Amino acid sequence: ALSNRDGRWGLHIWPRGEHMLMALSNRDGSFTGTIYLDNEGPEESFAAFSDTPEGREKCTAWCQKHYADTLPFIGGVDKMVNQIVTNPTGILGTVRTATWAVKAKVIMIGDSSHAIVPFFGQGCNSGFEDTLWLSKLLDEHCCENGRCSPAKGTEQAFVRCFEALEAERKPNAEAIADMALENFVEMRDKTGDLRFQALKRVENKLENLFPDKIRSRYAMVCYGGEGNVSYANTKRIGIVQWDILEELCADMKDEEALAKAQDTFDVKRAEELLESRLIPLQRELKIDLSTVKH
Repeated sequence: ALSNRDGRWGLHIWPRGEHMLMALSNRDGSFTGTIYLDNEGPEESFAAFSDTPEGREKCTAWCQKHYADTLPFIGGVDKMVNQIVTNPTGILGTVRTATWAVKAKVIMIGDSSHAIVPFFGQGCNSGFEDTLWLSKLLDEHCCENGRCSPAKGTEQAFVRCFEALEAERKPNAEAIADMALENFVEMRDKTGDLRFQALKRVENKLENLFPDKIRSRYAMVCYGGEGNVSYANTKRIGIVQWDILEELCADMKDEEALAKAQDTFDVKRAEELLESRLIPLQRELKIDLSTVKH
């Protein structure tokens, strides 16, 4: 078994507001680091950090200003600068498609209709969910006993199948696209904010106290799916949950209060808010949190 006490096998983030460094562990205990930064801009961007004396000078100043604490792990500023100015720059983007289905002729699924940024790790899984639903709906509309039926597999049957798939999956694809972008902002900016950290600790404690009433949005996204814990429902539930956390921590103004948030928030009031605001929505959406397991 691998021990993670020294963080060797974890994910590490250096949030800096407008940019961040992420390090993901490799099997040999080393790390692959990625800088997330604007492509364009006169001073702090990949375009500004060109492989020229001026670009290297700008990049050196930027690394020393924002990531001085990481330089010893990378091998010094020169090594970091050299990797930034010479390594290829990737592209991140979101694909949103107005129409997935064209009569009985074409149905687009996966990245062709809803590619997303990787900050929830759900792009591949979302595509798999498309194929699962396509299989279910083909069985329902076009098959008998699990086999394609000439009698049922008419043009109109395929039209209904494709339309049903778009109706089922498009709201979920839109939801995970939105949440992946929101998670990028969390990782880049909010993870370094004391109030955000306090709210997450309170959320974690509530999860442990009332696992049948609240699960974090992360847990629902990554370990849900069954029990109607879909991406779209998770997004709706997550908004209400965050409002409850904000209310529970509203009076915690200074650093000392925020540091003790998980020990000082009103547990009784928290349960009341869960019962009055969250549980009714869960019932409306027919959500079963017992299916969220990890």
